[in-house]
Amino acid sequence: MKKIICFDVNGTLVDQNSWDIFNFSEEIEKKLKDIFDDYYNNKIPLRDFWDQVALVFKSTGNANIEYIRNHFDDANVLKEGAEDLINYLKEKGYKIYLISCSIDIYLEELTRKLKLDGFFAGTKFIFDENGELLSIESECFENKNFKEEKVRKVAEENNAEIEDIIFVGDGKNDIGAFKITKNGIAIDSEVEELRNIAWKNVKQLKEIKNIL
Repeated sequence: MKKIICFDVNGTLVDQNSWDIFNFSEEIEKKLKDIFDDYYNNKIPLRDFWDQVALVFKSTGNANIEYIRNHFDDANVLKEGAEDLINYLKEKGYKIYLISCSIDIYLEELTRKLKLDGFFAGTKFIFDENGELLSIESECFENKNFKEEKVRKVAEENNAEIEDIIFVGDGKNDIGAFKITKNGIAIDSEVEELRNIAWKNVKQLKEIKNIL
């Protein structure tokens, strides 16, 4: 049996959302909320939605690679016990991946910092040759099976069975990954369906060391 574990990020390994790296003002947050409301109320199509979001990001003057890398730690407060758990899993021989709808450049930095085996990001920032944001693409919005597909990709790349993989998450969009692996660990989840189908339920990350 292969030792592979995949983590969701927001709410699982870190407390913040990856977008918190931009430290938006109240005015910017309101603009983004209005755009999200328009999309969810079917007032604008998905491509227009992301184009408008990108314009708001650009208006801050911070939508560039340099700013994101320099302020990575601002939105990277690991949950208590996260780093210790990662080190424990490495010692146990686990390969560790991140599968999240977070921004790709954010997950890249987190993977590098924690020295993990890889990541799959559901949201991609496209930059121009000067490192400025051009557009945003989100596989998570277009593909509700994003996490399940990436779990299958991890299994394929490691010549492993789906059931060899453990998935740690806390949200509704982790349900599919829990179902296909049958090895879901729910971390302090408020989602009843996720808790009900989880292999294990824990309140804190450090409890996982008692399971694996």
